[in-house]
Amino acid sequence: MLCQKLFIVYIVLSISLISVAHANDSQFKTKDEKQFPHNIVVEHNNKQLDLFMTGLTIRRKYFLNIYSIAHYIEQQPDGLDSDISDDIIYKNILQNNGAKQISMVFLRSLTAQQIQKSLRSGIELNTNKQEYLQILPQVEEFMHAIDEDVKKNDEFIIRWFPDGSVISIFQDKKISAIKSDRFARTLWLIWFGDHSVVDRKSLIKELLTRS
Repeated sequence: MLCQKLFIVYIVLSISLISVAHANDSQFKTKDEKQFPHNIVVEHNNKQLDLFMTGLTIRRKYFLNIYSIAHYIEQQPDGLDSDISDDIIYKNILQNNGAKQISMVFLRSLTAQQIQKSLRSGIELNTNKQEYLQILPQVEEFMHAIDEDVKKNDEFIIRWFPDGSVISIFQDKKISAIKSDRFARTLWLIWFGDHSVVDRKSLIKELLTRS
């Protein structure tokens, strides 16, 4: 009897947590749409580049909201039509020659070590041992630059330019610049790879409505 009661309590709590998560989805969706503009302009090599949002979502872990994330791209990937699969869109984004940007706004305070661990875990999830070792120097350089704790509403931006350079910006201050197309593509796999740490379909929602 005790086991049955505990099981019922567990089910009720699980349903309650799921309901809260769905309620938060609507709340944060509205907030994120106001926080992230649909179009942005970035500068690289004395040129202004126009990027548009492909989608946005929330990074969660154990029902905790970690950060809001929006993805931008300079131009729409080639070959999009009504019958194209989501997997093809993800691959097109990774292979697209236009500039790209990941914008993150943190929804809670985190230590620098927690951020490093989360990003490193995302890279490891989407690479094998050999692939990871090939970009290890760039990974260490990238992680080393993340040396400040973050507070709620702090912003972290990562830009990937066609020449293979990856620029990281924290609170409007450039903290790293790494030139490696292999590293950049692997970094993007954190959110667009087969083992994405977010609902990656939400990050291509705008592309699906445009197709």
